[in-house]
Amino acid sequence: MTVTEPASVSRFRDFLKIRTELPNAAYHECADFLVNQAKDIGLEYNVVEPVKGKPVVILRLPGTDSSLKSLMLSCHVDVVPVFEEFWSYPPFSAERVPTEDGDFKIYARGSQDMKITGSMYLEAIRNIIASGQKLKRDVYCVFSPDEEIGGRDGVKAFVETEEFRKINAGFDLDEGLLGADDRYTFLYAERTISQVVFTANGNTGHGSQFIEGTAIEKLLPVISTMMELREKNRLQLMSIETDQSNLRSGEVTSINLTALSGGKLANVVPATFSVTFDIRVTPNEDLAKFQAFLRNLAESNGVEMQLVLQGEGRTITEIDRSNKFIDTFYTSLAKRNIDPVPIICPGGTDARHVRPKGVPAFGFCPVNNHPILAHVHDEHVFESGYLKGIEIYTDLIADLANVDE
Repeated sequence: MTVTEPASVSRFRDFLKIRTELPNAAYHECADFLVNQAKDIGLEYNVVEPVKGKPVVILRLPGTDSSLKSLMLSCHVDVVPVFEEFWSYPPFSAERVPTEDGDFKIYARGSQDMKITGSMYLEAIRNIIASGQKLKRDVYCVFSPDEEIGGRDGVKAFVETEEFRKINAGFDLDEGLLGADDRYTFLYAERTISQVVFTANGNTGHGSQFIEGTAIEKLLPVISTMMELREKNRLQLMSIETDQSNLRSGEVTSINLTALSGGKLANVVPATFSVTFDIRVTPNEDLAKFQAFLRNLAESNGVEMQLVLQGEGRTITEIDRSNKFIDTFYTSLAKRNIDPVPIICPGGTDARHVRPKGVPAFGFCPVNNHPILAHVHDEHVFESGYLKGIEIYTDLIADLANVDE
């Protein structure tokens, strides 16, 4: 028996096939695809480039009262690199593979990390239009580049434009995390990306000598201190997250050594050595004090310190149900017996660029009971979860766009 592929799944797979893999993402091809989707659905569209070569696609469903603050639906289109030799199916073929229980797995880079969200937004809006509903507020879908590398040329640049100001957003939905069990989560805050490079300069010479004051000698105490702090924080997480659900990892600062460089030849002591740490500072910790700790650690060991992302700060949307959007977020999901768990995002999303503009932002993905596979080999999503997510978004988007003034 042949199972007909739903049109919504076909469109999702077409989206996944566009190779928006960094660092050479096919952004303009992706923009053309989204514009064609807008034409097919009947949405207004605009493509802007706050940074040349990095298009932001804005799709608009007008409401009956465009003077009201709008609902913004955010999505990034870039995906992380792949190692194709470790995939069971080509990562940009979007293979639809049947399972023993009658479901399908859709294999593709981006099938869990954000392209799924953008596709569900568009399919939910198709449903709303097909139902004949007239929404009160304007709804904007914003598809942006470069989130996986910090969003500097993406949303961070976009929120400084006149086009963003005209959206007049009252609430932003952004990417969330798939649920590993029967729970749904939403992101109201995130750890601050505080990646740091420590660089040491020292004496050089022939590798056969006992040279004093080398770069690596200066750097080793820094590495040791950072790794000791990493272990302390790891144990703290283990003490508060006993079920290994990863729901509370955002409550602890993570530290990982991600690069160590220096030296050209085995018989030459290098004059310069550097180490890079990927650090995500929990909003439960004083960011200024933590960064002062990093500076003091560098100075006390005679090494230089540089933050990779300058100016990153704490971003939190307070869960205040006196805000009508936030109250509606809860009440809309409650109609489907969903009681979402608020968590601090362990990574970083584009919402951190939107919140400082005074726009409340939650990250939410309406897919649960699914293995978490974003950024890993053989990333895939169950078709049934994708289709159910569209239904949830259809109600949620309509309810949020109909919030009373």
